[in-house]
Amino acid sequence: MLDALNDQISTTNVAINAALVAGQATAPLRKKLQALQDDLASAQARHEAARADAHAAARRAAEDDAAALVLAANAEVNAAMQAIGADLRLADDDQRFAAAARGVAFAQLAVDAVLSKFHESNAKFDAVHEQLAKVSAKHDELLALRQGGDTSDKTAAALYACSLDRAALQGLADSAPVAGEDATERAFLANAMADFNKHKRDAIIDLAREDIERVEETFLARVRGLDSYARSNRLISGGSIFSVFKPGEKLSFMLRTGRVPA
Repeated sequence: MLDALNDQISTTNVAINAALVAGQATAPLRKKLQALQDDLASAQARHEAARADAHAAARRAAEDDAAALVLAANAEVNAAMQAIGADLRLADDDQRFAAAARGVAFAQLAVDAVLSKFHESNAKFDAVHEQLAKVSAKHDELLALRQGGDTSDKTAAALYACSLDRAALQGLADSAPVAGEDATERAFLANAMADFNKHKRDAIIDLAREDIERVEETFLARVRGLDSYARSNRLISGGSIFSVFKPGEKLSFMLRTGRVPA
């Protein structure tokens, strides 16, 4: 629509200039030009409004995707905590992954926008490629005639003109966008996804540590109780709790070596 109106405006401007040179009336053409320019302004406004609506819809969809990622991440962390044997769990609406999830969702939105623009631009070049194929076929046909002994000026002129057309069309075809122009956006997406996954791993480790610390505190509370009882009954000799309690073999092994016993 916009391209067609711009073409009509260009054609009308050419007609106005021609009328001026010929000394002809330009009022009807100028009236037509003004109408075309008004139509173009209206079309551009509609186009921009449609783009704004589409952009807003895409952002809303990205927010929804981010919310879904948060829910999935919470479920993944809880599944990992269950597998570890820890008691702590995240609430379904826990938002600790919200920022990282939005980073992923909006990085994906940027990739999608570039791909959409790429496909839209490439669609405009379909006609160019189609015409290039036709002109190339005609060029090969004329070249075959020349190589077959046709020395007529008509064939030579047609071949020359066809060569120029083919070169011009090839230039247009070469200006088409190429795949891979979304490399920057894809790199951002990969980084955002890596950050999101790191947040999940860190959360699992932190929650597991917190759970272990709770178990450890329960263990120490028991030892303190035993220590208090033993001291009040004068059962501890030398001031060491080891008089009445000693860590088990497996715990001692882990504290000594840093390795988890079987």
